[in-house]
Amino acid sequence: MTTETDVTPVSDVSEDFVVDFFAHVDAHDFDWVEQVLHPECVIEAPGFQQKGPEMVTIWMAGFFAAFPDLAHRPHRIVTARDEIALELEVTGTHTQDLAAPDGNAIPPTGRSIRIGLAEFWRLRDGRVSEYRVYYDHFEFLTQLGLTN
Repeated sequence: MTTETDVTPVSDVSEDFVVDFFAHVDAHDFDWVEQVLHPECVIEAPGFQQKGPEMVTIWMAGFFAAFPDLAHRPHRIVTARDEIALELEVTGTHTQDLAAPDGNAIPPTGRSIRIGLAEFWRLRDGRVSEYRVYYDHFEFLTQLGLTN
């Protein structure tokens, strides 16, 4: 388990920080992830908007529950002072129920996905305070075989 003293606030926004972040995400090290998120962190993603580090990791964990082999490959990372923009390739196989925003679950389709995301982060006090995720939700559902 990671403690607050194990995580140093980000003093230099860099590509290495982003790559390290997703290495921890893919390792399901959500304690570490929560520590680099500001206590007032806001997450916005298609169908999901919440506040707080725990809500960010709950959102992430929901995808790992449905796609146990989920992997993130960040690229085209742009950093400037307290902001980060990046493209991210996400791959995985839908083998378990996926919780839907309306409270229902999407049963496993057995299909693989390869989705491109754009993410925009803002840092405050050395931690991620805004976590915005954009992707084509229709393409996501199409790859799962749920739309034409």
